[in-house]
Amino acid sequence: MKKLIIILALIPALSFAQKTISAKEIFESIDKGMPVNIQDALIEGDLDLTELSNKKNVRKGKNWNGEEYKSKVIAPISLKNCVFKDDFIAYKHIDKKTGKNYGNITVNWNGDGITFSTDFEKAVIIENCKFEGKSEFKYSSFYETARFTGTKYTEEANYKYADFKQNASFDACVFGRYASFKYTNFKGDADFYGVLFDETADFKYTNFDKRSTFKSTTFRGFADFKYTNFDNNGNFDNTKFQGGSDFKYSKK
Repeated sequence: MKKLIIILALIPALSFAQKTISAKEIFESIDKGMPVNIQDALIEGDLDLTELSNKKNVRKGKNWNGEEYKSKVIAPISLKNCVFKDDFIAYKHIDKKTGKNYGNITVNWNGDGITFSTDFEKAVIIENCKFEGKSEFKYSSFYETARFTGTKYTEEANYKYADFKQNASFDACVFGRYASFKYTNFKGDADFYGVLFDETADFKYTNFDKRSTFKSTTFRGFADFKYTNFDNNGNFDNTKFQGGSDFKYSKK
């Protein structure tokens, strides 16, 4: 199987020691089922993984007027030391009142809207990267290891309702804006060691089925752990709560 590989050592030197690559090129590789391995790159354009060619309508309930489409990334992704100039989209919702243009298609809705989300069947490694735009992973399922170690989030980070079926690591991440892990399920180990949350960190109703650690993490904004379930206890050694916290009804 072919791989999309961009490694700085194999390309001519650039003024900022980075290769610029379009999100479209990455999308096309993922859409073909190719593993992606990119290092030291500046990625321009929205990377919208909700529009893969394998997307299917998964909502068939009679009591809901909207539609829901699910895309699947079937090959591993490795992105290291990359900067995303625009949005990383694994979730989006179009409300019935806000029709939108996608490519050559104009969407006008008469129902409750349409939801798009993306699952990742293989390992996802986004390490020491920077999201300068939005990062949307709401409703995403990660079937293998998910590692976001050392990544910086300039805008809101949305992992609401995400399902991590194996180990997940957010060690040494920096969340510059609101970080939502509300209703998220961590079925493997969950590592938030040495993380900086600049604004609200929302872990309300989150489930940690195995080991979880927030050791040496700093919450500058409010830390919401209300109704959070820690099945194997949570490690908060040397954790700093500078903006207040709420652990009401949490289970340890």
